[in-house]
Amino acid sequence: MSDQNNRISALAIVFNEEHNIRLYLDNMSFADEIIVVDSFSTDNTAAIIKQEYPHVKFYQRVFDDFSKQRNYTLDLATNDWVMFFDADERVTQKGIDEIVATVNSNPEEVALWVKRIFYYEDRPFVNSTVNDDKTARIFRRSKCRYSDKLVHEKLDIDGKSRVLKHAIQHYSFRDKEDFLQKRLQYSKLKAREFYQDGVKTNIFHFTVRPAFRFFKFYVLKLGFVNGRRGYEMAKILGYHVYMRYVYLKEMHEREYDGKKILVIQEKMIGDVLAGSIICNALKQTYPGAQIDYLVYDFTKPVIENNPNIDNIISFKDEYRKSRWAFLKFLFAIRKTEYDAVIDAYNKWESGIITLFSGAKKRIGYKKWYTRFFYDKTIEPNWKTLDSALVHRNQLTEALTGLEHTIEYPKIFLTDTAITDAKRLLAASLDPNLPVIMISVMGSDDIKSLPAAEMAKVLDLIAANTNAQLLFNYLPKQLDQAKDIYKLCTPATHQKILFDFYTKGLREFMAVLSQCDALIGNEGGAVNMAKALNIPTFTIFSPWINKNSWNMLNDEEKHVSVHLQDFQPEIYGNNHPKEFKSKATELYKKFTLNLYSDRLVSFVKRISK
Repeated sequence: MSDQNNRISALAIVFNEEHNIRLYLDNMSFADEIIVVDSFSTDNTAAIIKQEYPHVKFYQRVFDDFSKQRNYTLDLATNDWVMFFDADERVTQKGIDEIVATVNSNPEEVALWVKRIFYYEDRPFVNSTVNDDKTARIFRRSKCRYSDKLVHEKLDIDGKSRVLKHAIQHYSFRDKEDFLQKRLQYSKLKAREFYQDGVKTNIFHFTVRPAFRFFKFYVLKLGFVNGRRGYEMAKILGYHVYMRYVYLKEMHEREYDGKKILVIQEKMIGDVLAGSIICNALKQTYPGAQIDYLVYDFTKPVIENNPNIDNIISFKDEYRKSRWAFLKFLFAIRKTEYDAVIDAYNKWESGIITLFSGAKKRIGYKKWYTRFFYDKTIEPNWKTLDSALVHRNQLTEALTGLEHTIEYPKIFLTDTAITDAKRLLAASLDPNLPVIMISVMGSDDIKSLPAAEMAKVLDLIAANTNAQLLFNYLPKQLDQAKDIYKLCTPATHQKILFDFYTKGLREFMAVLSQCDALIGNEGGAVNMAKALNIPTFTIFSPWINKNSWNMLNDEEKHVSVHLQDFQPEIYGNNHPKEFKSKATELYKKFTLNLYSDRLVSFVKRISK
C-alpha cells in the first residue's frame, strides 16, 4: 500500500497467547504496521514477539478493562486505518485481498464489519447465533472509539459502515475447559459492570436466566445439531450466566468494599514484593476499597504503579530514632480510621501500629505476644512449600473468608522507563549479544557466596556463553564487588561491564527487564527478576529456608540451588534458620562443583 492514506495498522491486545501469537502475527503480515499490547503475560508470549518478530511494536500495560485497553492501543497506531483482530481470529487469503482492495478504494464507509465462522475442536460450529455473528474489525481510528463497557465493549462509529463478503475464522478456545475459564472471566467482568450500575440480585437471576440461556442456545439457536459439542457449550453458557450473579452477590455481601484497609510489610524488597499479593487479592475482592501499603521508604520503587495499591505509606528511619516522630506517625495512622489492618511483618513495632490504628479487624501471625495486637491470627507452617506467598495468602483469606489463588507478584514499569533502559543499554552494550545480570553480593556477608567462589561462578558462566555480564550490588558493597572482579580470569574480565551503573531502583528494574537472565545470590534482585518474568538461577545462602522463597522453580526458566539439596544430613529435621551462626562455615562446603552442570545447562539454555 504505497498511498499513505491507505496504510493499515494491525492492532492486538493479548494475554498468555503463546499458542496463538505466531499464527496471528504471520496472518497480519500484510499490514504496514503491527502493534501488540500485552497485559504482562506469564507465559512465553512476550519472549516470542521480542525474539521472533522484532519488527512488531510491542508494549505492555496493566489490564483494567477491554475498552481502556483497546483505546490505549488505538492511540499507539500511526495510520488512520486500523485492523483490530483478536489473537484467536484468522483472516483467509480472500479476506485479506478484500480488505486491501476495499481500503485502497478510499470507501465512504469508516468501518468495515466481518462475519465470523466459529470453530470448536477444529471444526466449524453450526448455530444460528454464531452464523449471524458480525463484528467491526477494520475502521478509521479518527472516526471510531470504544465505549466504556468493561466487557463486550462496543465500537462507537461516527459515519457509515458495511459488512465485508468474506468471513474470518474464529478459534475462540481450545477445549471445553478453556471455554469454561474464559466464560468465567467474562462473568466476573460482567458482574463488576452490574455492580457499578447498582444492579441487585434476586431468585430470577439464579434460576430462570441461566436456564433460558441454555434453552435459547441449545434449542432456539440450533445448538443441538452439533451433538455433544453443542450440549457442552450450552451448558457452559448457562453456567456463565449463573456465575455472573454469584459474583455480583459476593460483591454486595463483601463487608470491606468501600472501606479502608492497611497492609503492613516493613522489611526488605523480596518481602515487600511478596506482601503485595495481599493488596492484589484485596483489590480484586473489594474493588471499591481503599488499599494502603505500609513499607520501608527504600522499598517503595518495587511497588510503584501497582494498580491495586491506592496509597504507599513510608515507614522512615526517623520513626525508629525518635519516639516523638513515631508517636506522630501513630496518630496519623489512627486519624485515617482504617476498618481493617493486615500485619504481614508481625514484629512488636508493626504490632503497635496495628493496635494503635483502632481498626475493628486486626490480623497477623500467631506468636506468644500477638494476642495483644490482633483479634485474629493464622498459625504459619514454615515447612510449607513457597511459604513466603502461602502465609501472606492465608492472612488475606483470614479477612475475606474466601479462597484466593496464589499469583506471583508483579512489578509494573512504565513504557517510558523501559524505553530509557533500552537506550541506556544500547549506549554501552552490543545489542546482538545476550545480557546477564549477576547478583555478586547478597544483602550481607552471610547471604553472599565467598568472593573466590563467586569468581569461579563468573568464570564458568563466561566460559559457556558470549553474554555480556552486568554486576548487581549495593553501593556500600563496591569494594567487595571489585575484589570479586579481580579474582576472575582475564577472559571473564572481557565480558564484564563493571562500570555500568543505574540511577536508583526503578532504573535498575527497567534495565533488569531487558536482561536475558539473572544469576547469583538469593535476595531482592532475584525476586524482582521473577516479578519481571526474567529467568533466574538462584544460589541460596545455607541458612535461608529455600522452601519459603523458591517460588516458580521449574528447573528450566527458574533454577535454584541450596547446600541442603546436596548435603541434607547437615540439616536433619532442623529449620535452616537455626544455622545462621554457621553460615560462613557452611559456605565452605557449598562449592561450585556441586551444581556446575546445572549452571552450565541454564546458561546455555538462556543464551540461545
